[in-house]
Amino acid sequence: MHNKYNKENFLAYINNPMSKESVSVLFDSHNIKYEKCELYGDFVQSLLILIFDTYLGDDLTIIDDQFEHYNWCFNKVVDNFEEEGIVFESTRLYNYFLEFTLEVFYSNKDKGTEDFTDKAVLKIWSDVFNFTMTKTNSEVDTLIEIYLIFEKALKNTV
Repeated sequence: MHNKYNKENFLAYINNPMSKESVSVLFDSHNIKYEKCELYGDFVQSLLILIFDTYLGDDLTIIDDQFEHYNWCFNKVVDNFEEEGIVFESTRLYNYFLEFTLEVFYSNKDKGTEDFTDKAVLKIWSDVFNFTMTKTNSEVDTLIEIYLIFEKALKNTV
């Protein structure tokens, strides 16, 4: 009975949409703003698209190459935003997306097949940062977590 209850709670957590009022309260309590969701979402999309588009493939790379590739992509995106006057400085932000790409992309043997599509990964992140979209508890928690990491990484510039 206890395991069934945990499973039901988990399924509700990842599947059931929250009310707009509940989401609004959580966004307000964490000072989540539409404009910043757009900015942070653009950063993530830019990073992932660059990773997907410039990766040479598993047959040409070893794990060290994957780290170098990720490092190059991350720094390129940070530099591109910096050219626009938006500065991100954070080891935590770097590590968050390193872990994500290692787990979801680099170690995935299905990339380049029907079973793995970069569009699906991009849509997941687009949905996370979509400020007005109906969200589950899981999606709200993910947004709050990454939003707060971005907030600490974003440096005020003149």
